[in-house]
Amino acid sequence: MTIFLSLFSGIATISTGLVAIIIYFYQKKDFKKQAARVLLTEIRIAEDRIDQIRDKIINETTLDLPSVFPTENWKKYSHLFISDFDQDELKLLNTFYDYGEVIEDFAKRNNNYFWITTEERAKITVQKIADLVSESYGDTNSYGDIPKKREFISKGMDTYNQMYAPSKTLEGIKDYLPKISKITTSSCGVKLKKIADLV
Repeated sequence: MTIFLSLFSGIATISTGLVAIIIYFYQKKDFKKQAARVLLTEIRIAEDRIDQIRDKIINETTLDLPSVFPTENWKKYSHLFISDFDQDELKLLNTFYDYGEVIEDFAKRNNNYFWITTEERAKITVQKIADLVSESYGDTNSYGDIPKKREFISKGMDTYNQMYAPSKTLEGIKDYLPKISKITTSSCGVKLKKIADLV
């Protein structure tokens, strides 16, 4: 009877240990699957926003460039996928995130420059209009000259306002855009989709 109890106790202990190990590996696999889904979502959003930035740069509508990465999960989860990707794929992913962050930094600077300079441009515009009125006041031809001067200043300020963007940030973005490859259509994307159980 004691042998039976000892045997039963040993089997129960081993069974409990095996169940704990199975649960651990299942949770680890599930966590990795969820991390792959998070990364895929983040990469898709980043690719879409990089395309938006590319379109805005091409069409010269450089106001309000979008943020590339709402979050930075590759740094958080990359250690989970080291064994799943070869060196070239890891380099591709790291480059995507590194260059995406550089583009985002340039985009933020571009957007901030707009808001910082908006107030200054408004002050200059008001000052130039005040100078026009002051200059024309009391002039014998003031009534005929005011519309011409106002139109001249208006066109000049419109040109100034359209050319607000600092060229260094835009050139930086233009330099890095061609260096970013699509991840979702690469072998990395295929592997992430398999890990995420989306294939």
